[in-house]
Amino acid sequence: MEAINHKLSHIHRIIEQNYIGEFDLDFAIDMMFTGFVYGVGDPYTTYMDSEGFAAFQEDTDGTFIGIGVSITVDTADNRILVISPFDGSPAFEAGVLPGDKIIRVNGYEVFGDNLNEAIRMMRGEAGTEVVVTVLRESSDTIFDVSIIRDVIQVETVRSDIIDDNIGYIRISQFDRVTYDQFAAAYNELMNQDIEGLILDLRNNPGGLLHIVNRITNMLIPEGIITYTEDVHGNREYVYSDANHIEIPLIVLVNGNSASASEVLSGAVRDTGVGELLGTTTFGKGLVQNIFPLNDGSALKVTVARYFTPAGISIHGEGIIPNHYVEMEQELTNNLSRLSLEEDVQLLEAISVINEKINE
Repeated sequence: MEAINHKLSHIHRIIEQNYIGEFDLDFAIDMMFTGFVYGVGDPYTTYMDSEGFAAFQEDTDGTFIGIGVSITVDTADNRILVISPFDGSPAFEAGVLPGDKIIRVNGYEVFGDNLNEAIRMMRGEAGTEVVVTVLRESSDTIFDVSIIRDVIQVETVRSDIIDDNIGYIRISQFDRVTYDQFAAAYNELMNQDIEGLILDLRNNPGGLLHIVNRITNMLIPEGIITYTEDVHGNREYVYSDANHIEIPLIVLVNGNSASASEVLSGAVRDTGVGELLGTTTFGKGLVQNIFPLNDGSALKVTVARYFTPAGISIHGEGIIPNHYVEMEQELTNNLSRLSLEEDVQLLEAISVINEKINE
């Protein structure tokens, strides 16, 4: 470390004595930390400065000011990938779609290794404008989208009754508010004597592991929900109690169902309490922990792999559903806008549920 400190001091002196522009030392130090962590080579292991960490905490709390998108890093090109816009958010209303790549914010080019800076630029005061440049590979187009920032209060759970006797619950992501929202919707449907349940995790990028574990515990019988294995080979098991769903269950998934969504999906499939329908899931079987630092910044570090109850690691592979049903990409991108007649996967799920009800 002494050699590193010596070299850094030398570089600092050269810049101070020779650079003709303004030099923001604090910003440069943050970029140094960002670059160091980026050198780990894992897109999910990142450094967050104090503002970035505060924004991250706001995201998982379910309320923040911004444009309303769930994003990740596409490791193939280091671009910022939209997993999905939040239903009803400014980005949703402006036409941003799952699979879009954000390549500039207010004209400033952004990449995965400055994800926190991009997030900070998309945040701001409610009612102010931000211009996001989108690369839409499905149509090979690049265009600007003007979006007005707003307070995003994420309703992560939506429920309904279909065909008079089938419950439907959609979970958009797993935040701190999601368990309470899910439990309320689930209990309300059960009190209406539904005969089957469709749980929609399509385009759900994941979220908090302890939240999805609590929700999964409501669905599967007594046994393993998931287990994690760290770099030392240590395993930590999460168990469910004996209470579980006792009516036919179908979980809808697709290629944007990731991480925590795959924990729930894998547990449902392996325990046989329900079946999956749709297309193969994203394949993110890694667990990240947050390590706050003394100055308000933090590290998000991949610390373990998680496994389904059957001991399967799905990282890089995804989960293949019991019923493989494809849907056109344009329809997948617009799930929240589809009528029942347009949603071929949901229609097939209704058909399968009805068959099970009548068995």
